[in-house]
Amino acid sequence: MLKKIKHYLIIIIGQLISAIAFHQILLPNDLIGGGFGGLATVINKLTNVNLQLILVGLCCPVIIWAFFKYNRKLVFYAAFCFGLFTFFIGIVGNFVPEFFTDPIVAAIVSGVLFGVSGGMIIREGAANGPEAIVGMYLKEKKGITIGTFFTVLNFCILTSSLTYGDITCIIYSLISIYIAGKVTDYIILGTRREYCVNIISDNFIEITEFIHKKLNRGVTFVPCVGTYKVRKKMMIKAVVTNQELITLKNYVSQLDDNSFVYVTESIEVFGGGFTD
Repeated sequence: MLKKIKHYLIIIIGQLISAIAFHQILLPNDLIGGGFGGLATVINKLTNVNLQLILVGLCCPVIIWAFFKYNRKLVFYAAFCFGLFTFFIGIVGNFVPEFFTDPIVAAIVSGVLFGVSGGMIIREGAANGPEAIVGMYLKEKKGITIGTFFTVLNFCILTSSLTYGDITCIIYSLISIYIAGKVTDYIILGTRREYCVNIISDNFIEITEFIHKKLNRGVTFVPCVGTYKVRKKMMIKAVVTNQELITLKNYVSQLDDNSFVYVTESIEVFGGGFTD
């Protein structure tokens, strides 16, 4: 029960931070955010229609459509996050003052806050708004990646803001969006990276002992056949951190000039000596 309360509390705090960044920092400094919030801002500037009503008009049709098409849990989180964000932008002005400052400062501060908010929410397994569902649909039906969808969406939003703003507004808004993405990655992944290292070498026993004793990591042997000489070989597979990777590469290169090594970055690793 306490775990579930903590789960929803983190999402609520995350959306509150996002609403503060959006309503009290971006808008007062004439900057534009990404996603439906940014689209709603452009429409609001052009029509003077209430910002919350615009968000409801953009998001509700997507949520209703997705309710009959996608996993109910996913849709619930999207609706929950949208509802919290819309509610908070209507009340944050009552207890958080508007932050008027230099545009570059506003871009940096808002970007960091958006990134922290997004990282918190995504770490809890929640969809951060209905636009993510639209991205999923385009990926399934049209083969358009979610990243490409958001890039195109944000480009269109920022370009359309030229109807009432200037190019400086777009540049600072891009800085905010870029920082938000980087901070989100940092919150989710941290600074440490894990890599899956695959090594083919005649000295696989020595390399394995080095990994065990010096790096304190486990190793998996994978039998394989090289097609050049059609010889059976043993491939070593291990997961190491970025610092351990440097140590391992240096050792292998000194031990065996004929070794073959390829490395792939692991998105997530947990268990067996790795912390989540």
